[in-house]
Amino acid sequence: MFDPRQLISRLISAYYRDATDLYPRHIEKREFSFGTFDSKVAGRHFAFESEKRFTEYLTSAAPLYVSCSQAYYRFPAARPMEAKVLLGAEMVFDIDATDMNLPCQKEHGKKWVCAVCFDAVKAETIKLIEEFLVPDFGFAEKEIAINFSGNRGYHLHINSKSVLKLDNYARREISEYIAGTGINFDEFFPTVGVEGTRLKKLMGPKPTDKGWQGKIANNFLDSLNKGVESLEGLGMTPIQAKQLYEKRALVELGIRSGNWDMVFIKKKDEFWKGVIAKQAIMQGDKIDKNVTADPTHLLRLPNSIHGDTGLLAKKVGTRSSLEKFEPMKEGIAFRKGEAKIHVTNSPQLTINGQSYGPYADEDVILPIYAAAYLHLKGVGSIKGYRSSAKA
Repeated sequence: MFDPRQLISRLISAYYRDATDLYPRHIEKREFSFGTFDSKVAGRHFAFESEKRFTEYLTSAAPLYVSCSQAYYRFPAARPMEAKVLLGAEMVFDIDATDMNLPCQKEHGKKWVCAVCFDAVKAETIKLIEEFLVPDFGFAEKEIAINFSGNRGYHLHINSKSVLKLDNYARREISEYIAGTGINFDEFFPTVGVEGTRLKKLMGPKPTDKGWQGKIANNFLDSLNKGVESLEGLGMTPIQAKQLYEKRALVELGIRSGNWDMVFIKKKDEFWKGVIAKQAIMQGDKIDKNVTADPTHLLRLPNSIHGDTGLLAKKVGTRSSLEKFEPMKEGIAFRKGEAKIHVTNSPQLTINGQSYGPYADEDVILPIYAAAYLHLKGVGSIKGYRSSAKA
């Protein structure tokens, strides 16, 4: 009787047998975990003394998930965690479409990923690099390695000596800064609370300011110029949004000089405080703070197969490579063959430049990478496979 799990295991084993560029730096100091069809972390505390041993294990075990520590340990296989002796750790950031409330997700759910999702998560990744990591923390682009997660987002690895010895507290401070946690409105608007402030200009951040001040000013101007609906997304009433949009030229002129008081607004301090708070959330809440803050966290191994999709957690490279990266084409691991699959209910799938579906309770024959994707997403079941067909 045909067993789709055995098929996928054979495909995974074949991939790892021939895989290149799979090994993390200092592999002998890393902890690994592996997952199966039944558990994404079926076992951890694995360590390998060489790349050869690692390849042998992957080929024989064909794990559905492979995760690797961002940390370096003296004894990576030891238990409990304290016995490993932490030597240092990279800093990683996890940006996932699941954490973004996108309109398309109301149609296909958060488990599925469409082209709109991929565009949005790529934009957030670029924003993290260009608006935080490079200007605010001074990391060089060559120190930031970008990887497709293999499913719904991207992982960023900071390979800089300056972060290796940072403890949990310092890492959490960085993640909370990026997420905008604890932003104080009064620090941005120095005239707030000053006696007679209602008679004074409400002076605030300018687009040319560094750090969060500049981000707040620039992001608000972007929202202002996008229209009334965008302003309502900042918590404004339709009347308030329409008022500011109709006078946007005057409002923009003021903000560029630091004057946020060019248009009369009732209870202006409360109004702008609410807008700024919403801006901070929209600007920096797309990263998984726990992943960044915990140096012992295990993350998908770059260029390994993701068991939820059959795609690769593909190495993208640097920021310049990300713009043109196509995850549903460049992340394909299984290239040869086709499969018969019964699809219960699937949105349209676009992979390798072709669209398939939507499907509902029907048998179809698809390239193996498309069939594996649907099977592992849980919306279909592979019934047969032919290896001679070319994908």
